[in-house]
Order: sequence, then C-alpha cells, then structure tokens
Amino acid sequence: MEIQTEIEHIKKSIYGDQQSYSVLVRKYSNAIYSVAYSILNDFHAAQDIAQDAFVKAWFNIDQLKDPSKFGAWVISIARNLCNDRLRKHKILEMPLNEAFDIPDEVTLEEIINRKSDSETIWRAVSVLDKKYRFITLMYFIGGFNAREISKLLEIPVPTVESRLRRSKALLKKELIELVENAANEKKLGEAFIGKVKARIKNVSVVFLVASLEESINFYEEIGFVSEDIGGHIHMNYGGATFILHEVKQNIDVRPFSAAVGGLYFDAFCYTDPEGLRHLVEVFQFKGVEIVNGPHWTERWSEVTIRDNNGYQIAFGANNE
Repeated sequence: MEIQTEIEHIKKSIYGDQQSYSVLVRKYSNAIYSVAYSILNDFHAAQDIAQDAFVKAWFNIDQLKDPSKFGAWVISIARNLCNDRLRKHKILEMPLNEAFDIPDEVTLEEIINRKSDSETIWRAVSVLDKKYRFITLMYFIGGFNAREISKLLEIPVPTVESRLRRSKALLKKELIELVENAANEKKLGEAFIGKVKARIKNVSVVFLVASLEESINFYEEIGFVSEDIGGHIHMNYGGATFILHEVKQNIDVRPFSAAVGGLYFDAFCYTDPEGLRHLVEVFQFKGVEIVNGPHWTERWSEVTIRDNNGYQIAFGANNE
C-alpha cells in the first residue's frame, strides 16, 4: 500500500470509516501480533492483545499526530498492553542465559528432527534476545522487509539488517526453514479482521423498508457502503450502520419521527465538521430532501435528511 493511499485510509478512519480502518488492520495485523508474541511468548494471548490494540487505536485515532506513523503508533499501544498484562499476571520473562539451563531443554538437532513440533520450534525462537526476536517474528510472521520493519520500530535500516542476520545465524539454516513453514500456520487472516470489525461496530438501527433495492440505491448514492451479513443488508457510513429489512406491506414502514410528539430523527450519526460539510454538499448535489438545517454554530453543527421511506437521519458534529 502506498503511503499516500494509507494516509487517506487513516483520514477516513478518523472520520469514522470502518471499511478504511479494516484495510489498515489487514496490513498491520501480523506486525502487531508478532510484537505481542515476542513479549508474551503466547500466541493466544498475543492475538488478544493485537485485537485490543486495534480496538483501542480505533477509539483514539484522532490522537494520532502523524498519519505516516500509524503502524508504529499501534505497536506502541500493543507494547503497553503487553506490559500491563505482564504486570497484572506477574509473568516474568526469563533471561536468555537462564533459558538454556532449563532441564528439559532440547538440542538444536532434536528441534530440527521434530519437524512437526511447532511449539518446540517457537520455543527456540523465544529464547532469542528481545531485540532479535522482535525483528525475526515481524520478518517471518508479519511478512515485512527490513525497510518496513525499520519504519515500524523506528530504528535504522542497517540495524534491522544486522539484527536479522544475527538472528538467522543464531537459529542456523535448518531451523530457519522450519520457522518459515511454521510462521505460515500462525499468521492472522480475515477471521481476525472480522473480530476487530465486530468490536468497533456501533449499535445498528433497523429500518423496515418498502423496497430493499430502492433503499440500497438511495444510501449508496449518498456515500453509504452496502454489506450482506448473513442475508441481512447493512448500510455503513463511518460509524453508522443501518440494517435494511423489506416488509410485505407498506403499512409496516413506520418512521419513529412521524409519531406525534416523537423525536425529529429516527437515527443520529456523529461525524466531524469536515465530514459534515462534505455530506451537506453530497445531499445538495444529489437532491436529497433536507428537513432540518444545515445549522452551523460555534460549538455544534447539524443537518437532518429524509430518506426514500420517510426515515429522518440527523448528522451532527462537535466543532470544539
């Protein structure tokens, strides 16, 4: 992914675009996972930490000062979470010289002969010094090259290359080949990304609609993205998600905003000032019915539209 494209995804994520954030999670998931494992020596715990790191980053992404350092920023979050976990559970890392004194420690030859024993292989990696372990795991599991690792860990490229060479020398050729094969089995995939998406999704609003096709077209015209999840159509825009359900009788389409004494909206979506201005431009260009606003004040801005079924959706932004 080119840096400019990545920065665009980060900017959209700041506006609440979960689809763009999923692209970032996909790119950096194995890097974060590798860092967490290199500290905890536990793949299950590392996956939990990686999830927590991305969720925490999502809810604090507006604090990211330099979009070009997103990966390094999430790594710092993951490291802090790992250290918190170690303190909480009082798990002490074993120094390298002590690790080789473990009574049941196997020899390199035995490790190589146990080609199917992946736990033994990772045990060999775990006794590397942390500075070598970070880079080794990011290289094999994360799939990053020396220049990319340099950027993520914020250390010089020659240092990364030197440590990677040293790590390979310590592990020796035969074990390196086993690590490469075992790493492919440990990599995170789409299931992990799905878990992160599920944790950052807001509560969804269900709209009963007369025509599913017409409603999808309406929302896609104004920038929403449709997604079929288990046979249900989800319309996503940033942090907002509407589930559309087609009814058999039009009489069942009953917007809350139409009730006497009810609210002036059926759903409320939070955005940022720039995102709201963009939405208003889209609404005006597409000829969407605006029933309230847009109102621009020093502290708060808002606009409310009516969709093709009569549902009224308010979009608001805090200007402070």
